[in-house]
Amino acid sequence: MLKKYPKQVKIFEVGPRDGLQNEDRFVPTEKKIELINKLVDAGCEYVEVTAFVHPKWVPQMKDAKEVIAGMEKQAGVMYNALIPNFKGLERAIESGLKEVVTIMSSSESHNTKNLNMTVSQSLQEIERINQHAAKNNVRVRSYIGTAYGCPMEGHVPVEKTIQIAQALESFGSYEISLGDTTGMANPKQSYEIAVAVKESLKQASLAAHFHRADGIEFANILASLDAGITVFDSAAGGLGGCPYAPGATGNIATETLVAMFERMGIATGIDPEKIKACGDFAKSLVPIAE
Repeated sequence: MLKKYPKQVKIFEVGPRDGLQNEDRFVPTEKKIELINKLVDAGCEYVEVTAFVHPKWVPQMKDAKEVIAGMEKQAGVMYNALIPNFKGLERAIESGLKEVVTIMSSSESHNTKNLNMTVSQSLQEIERINQHAAKNNVRVRSYIGTAYGCPMEGHVPVEKTIQIAQALESFGSYEISLGDTTGMANPKQSYEIAVAVKESLKQASLAAHFHRADGIEFANILASLDAGITVFDSAAGGLGGCPYAPGATGNIATETLVAMFERMGIATGIDPEKIKACGDFAKSLVPIAE
């Protein structure tokens, strides 16, 4: 039987945040704003524009408030920011955002290294975030990092990821993104984990977030597509990486992902030529792009 792929997918662009956060050299605020505006002009309707994190830990995101104030806000586009804690949510609300993205890991080791909290503590914090966000008409999307494996612990039981996903859904997160933090995922695993987590959810949609792995990331995309996932995170230029994950690679490149879907007859709503130009521009902002 021939596979029936969806007619369209949703691309969640993370370049301005996840793509740039790991860069040592500060990218000027106006260049970040220019990248965001170019991405929106290319057709990106979901853009993670910055992160409200302490500048001591992620100096690249110290201009979060200025970025949001300076970007051209287009109707129909969901601009959002990563928040690691309740304080980040307060700052996002002050900046006028209507959507935020929480983050935690299914691995205790990585969660502690990345957020200085245990998994249990992160869940308590995210529950508090969701409650306050709902009171302020702010939607919450949630990442689960190391869902396909941890650079410190290795294998992470899928049951743990399922438990976290169910908890996040119960808190009110409208979408949960499974993160392949250091490019460890393989297609078999990508399919099986997606199916298992998707079947455990009642309402929240499921997304996949893969990092570069010498091409294996695109096989992981297809495996996830087979599992019923139609939301994919990516970064223009294939930039990125987690500052607190040994061996972290860049994100899957939006322009290549769009090109692949276009060849498959799957609509993304993103202009292939314009997003390619965005990728080139993103890579011009950093000293060396692999």
